[in-house]
Amino acid sequence: MKNRTRVTNRLNVSITKKVIELQEKGYDCDFLLLANGSLLCIQTNRKYPMSSVSIEATEHGYDFFSQSYKHVHKIVTGNGEQGLLLTEKAYN
Repeated sequence: MKNRTRVTNRLNVSITKKVIELQEKGYDCDFLLLANGSLLCIQTNRKYPMSSVSIEATEHGYDFFSQSYKHVHKIVTGNGEQGLLLTEKAYN
C-alpha cells in the first residue's frame, strides 16, 4: 500500500509542478471550458470562442482524486491574456 501511495503522489505531483512552472512564466489566468464550447477566463469573466485562442497541450497524467486523466493546456488569447485550462480531453 505504501508503494502505491508513492506512485499516486508522483503522478499528481507532475501535473502540479507543470501548473506552477507555467504560472511562474506568466500563465496566470484560469480558463474553464463551457458547455457551448467557448472558454471563460475566471479572472476577467471574458468569454472566448475556441477558434479565437491558441491552445497548446503541455502535460497529462492520471489524477487519482478524480479517477481520470487530466491534460494541462496553455491558452493565449488575442488580447494578451494567457493562462491554463485543465481538462479530461486533449485539445490541439
